[in-house]
Amino acid sequence: MKNLISCQQLQTQLNDPALVIFDAGMLRPGVLGTYSPQAMLPNAKRFDIKNELADKSNPLPSTICSEQQFTHVMQNAGVNNNSFIVVYEDGGLFSAARAWWMFKAMGHHNVKILSGGLKKWLESGYATQQGYSKSLGKGDFAASYNCEYFINSQQVLNAIDDPNTLLLDARAYKRFTGKESEPRKGMHSGHIPNSRSLPLMNLLDDGEAKPLSEIKAVFSGVIGDAQQLQFSCGSGITACVLALLSTECGYKNLSVYDGSWSEWGASDSFPIATNET
Repeated sequence: MKNLISCQQLQTQLNDPALVIFDAGMLRPGVLGTYSPQAMLPNAKRFDIKNELADKSNPLPSTICSEQQFTHVMQNAGVNNNSFIVVYEDGGLFSAARAWWMFKAMGHHNVKILSGGLKKWLESGYATQQGYSKSLGKGDFAASYNCEYFINSQQVLNAIDDPNTLLLDARAYKRFTGKESEPRKGMHSGHIPNSRSLPLMNLLDDGEAKPLSEIKAVFSGVIGDAQQLQFSCGSGITACVLALLSTECGYKNLSVYDGSWSEWGASDSFPIATNET
């Protein structure tokens, strides 16, 4: 897959002066504590989706920060306009795709995700370090935000009855149908009307993406003739994995609903469905 890089490939490029590695891992929903991986990749820096790179003025969790904030953090991390970015997480495919999507939204497209993350890196026996690296100098990267990558609730609401637009929901199927309660308190159960269920776990095998041929078959069975795809989940994190994998399948016109069910399910004013689809 063109947006993924294997551990072996990355290991051979560790001395590339343009390479910047970020740990974009975060705790799974419902897990208490602080994200604390057992080790870090060589020269890895922290990509803190939930705090440093979130819009802290927004009550919703982990919504994307401003381009000014993103620029500031990335420059301090030594990111240049010509940097080759590799993002990873502790294991599986959960939050690294969010970092990948954020970079693209901010205008930096030379970015890949480490397939298998830290877990696969450790299994491969490659070198690690304790603690994150600090940048030796300030980078020159300047973000240029493209608002088509992330959409808001009004844009989702406006497209509900658009036959050319389809929203795919990455949550577990029982959450989609409302048969299983939400992990966050105060949330309604169900899904956005006319959206379709595409549970993230249907696209993964032991945390890693299934073969592309299998992923294409899943997407084609769900999408139909839709020309515009929107992605949602619990809080806008795993929706980015759907964006990643649909990109690999060649789909265009893709947007992630940043607030996702954390916003929609907390409101009494948005329509909610509980049918099975």
